[in-house]
This record gives sequence, C-alpha cells and structure tokens, in this order.
Amino acid sequence: MLGIVWSPCVGPTLGAAIGLASQGRELGSIVLVMMSFGIGATIPLIVIGMLSRTALMRARGGLLRSGRAGKAALGAILVASAIGMVSGANHRAEGWLVDHSPAWLVQLTSRY
Repeated sequence: MLGIVWSPCVGPTLGAAIGLASQGRELGSIVLVMMSFGIGATIPLIVIGMLSRTALMRARGGLLRSGRAGKAALGAILVASAIGMVSGANHRAEGWLVDHSPAWLVQLTSRY
C-alpha cells in the first residue's frame, strides 16, 4: 500500500529536509517542513486504509471460502509429498523429469 502513496518525489523531499536538519540551522522552519511532510504522507494512508477496509469487508466471505479450500488443497499436496518420499516415488519422478527435460535446463539446474 505504501507503493501507492510514496511517489518518486518523496525521497528527495525527505532527504532535503533531513539534510537541512543535520546542519542545525533554522530548526523552526525544518520542524515545520517535517510536520507538513508527515501530515501530507499520513492523509493518503488513512484514506487508502479506509477504502481498502471497506473492499476487504465486502470480499471477506469469498476470501474465507477460498482459504478453507486452499488449506484442504495444501494439506492434500503435503500428504501426497510425504507418501512420495516414504515410498521413493519422488526419486522416480525426478528421474523421469530429468530424462524429459531439455539439456540446457538440466545443465543449468545441476551446475552448482
């Protein structure tokens, strides 16, 4: 979310304010610049946070259903992987993949 708010001009602006503050001169104006920067950065964050909360609350039911289905799918994958490791099927599958992979891919993945 910060990527939406922090535009390319933020770095130079904040860098200039910090550079001025490090010199120790005109601290009152530097405090004003830093406060303005902070307020200017905070307002869009609050707006985006409020809008995203509304969108997430609307999508909550679908996300929960997807989460349950995802848990079941990942559980099945983990059980299948464990069975493959115990039975040695993973080595047979690896051999089949190596035999049917292009030579450049085998060289790339086995180089190190």
